[in-house]
Amino acid sequence: MATTLLGLSSGVWGVIFYLYLNLGEVGFQPDFIGNMFTASAIATGLVALPAGLLCERVGTKRAMFVSQMSSLVSIIQIVTLHPSILLLASLTTGLIGTIGWVASAPFMMENSRQEERTYLFSISWAVMVIMGVIGSYIGGAMPDTFNAALGLPTGAETGSATGYRITLIISIALALAVTVPILFIKQDKTIQRQKAGALLSLENIKSPLTIIKFMIPTGLIGFGAGFIVPLFNIFFKLKFAATPEQVGTVFALGNVTLGIGTLVAPTLANRIGKVKAVVVCEYLSMPFIMLMTLAPNLALATSAYLFRGALMNMAGPISSTFQMEMVTESERATTSGLMIMADNIPRAVTASISGKMMTQSDFYTPFLFTTATYFVASSLYFVFFRKVETDRSK
Repeated sequence: MATTLLGLSSGVWGVIFYLYLNLGEVGFQPDFIGNMFTASAIATGLVALPAGLLCERVGTKRAMFVSQMSSLVSIIQIVTLHPSILLLASLTTGLIGTIGWVASAPFMMENSRQEERTYLFSISWAVMVIMGVIGSYIGGAMPDTFNAALGLPTGAETGSATGYRITLIISIALALAVTVPILFIKQDKTIQRQKAGALLSLENIKSPLTIIKFMIPTGLIGFGAGFIVPLFNIFFKLKFAATPEQVGTVFALGNVTLGIGTLVAPTLANRIGKVKAVVVCEYLSMPFIMLMTLAPNLALATSAYLFRGALMNMAGPISSTFQMEMVTESERATTSGLMIMADNIPRAVTASISGKMMTQSDFYTPFLFTTATYFVASSLYFVFFRKVETDRSK
């Protein structure tokens, strides 16, 4: 239930918020929107490790509950349009929201058996994605629906900000409702709180080399993704003149294919191994990244977007499961935090750069950089772990 509500909320917010900021009535350009994402991602990257340590100390359930309070800060981003306050609010939501992000994988790991973990991670991911489909689709349609009902202007450029604000408030309400089912979750084990001094000194880390090997390709993937992923909705609007409803439909279709791919992921991992499954999916996504920017029309770009998203994100739950299996129980939350840090700090840098490029109508270079860094990251992942999984299975 928590994942269902969170998926709906994320689907609505993900489609609408940046389009709201880019409205003619609101007036922010892609370069500033890229800077907003940068502020949030930097906060996420910097707080990820402390968040992991906090989870080790207070437990993952409490951490997930606290993180949902970041939704209250999002209200500021709707009603206040001063650039400095928007950046500060993005920074704050990144700081608080990261705690739950870090806690989720260790929480599922603690409350599942080895033989069911790949399926648990994949099903959880799939539920999030499926509800994101619904959220994306209705989120794209809601602003014009509300504006039409109120007799206000509609459309991608001339639409009233009122319909967008109502839609975003509904998204926040859904996010706050996530706390209700979390309260009823009972953990299967007693929390073994570690001493704060030991956590701060990182004494709980027993597998430093393994963690570093995971962080390097994760950081490169984040570096590449930052060029395009945060600004997909702006990309479709500016290059193909897509309306909010069209963008919402594209995002919804993307989540459908992503959900199907995620459900197929455990079977693929069981057949060829987790490492090969991750690498194959990432390699196959690369041609579709370039096809998105080279496509002459929205239909072809959407098709490329669907295949890229499904393939790239199929690897997500497989990689997360593999990471949690490769480290000890005492360092899982810390490892989760380090992975999020490695992903978000590079992503923050490149999102800001890409925002400037797209403001100048350069839609080719960001996609080229993404493809190149994905190739390097996937190759390193295979080099680092191709023998590890074979050795563990013997």
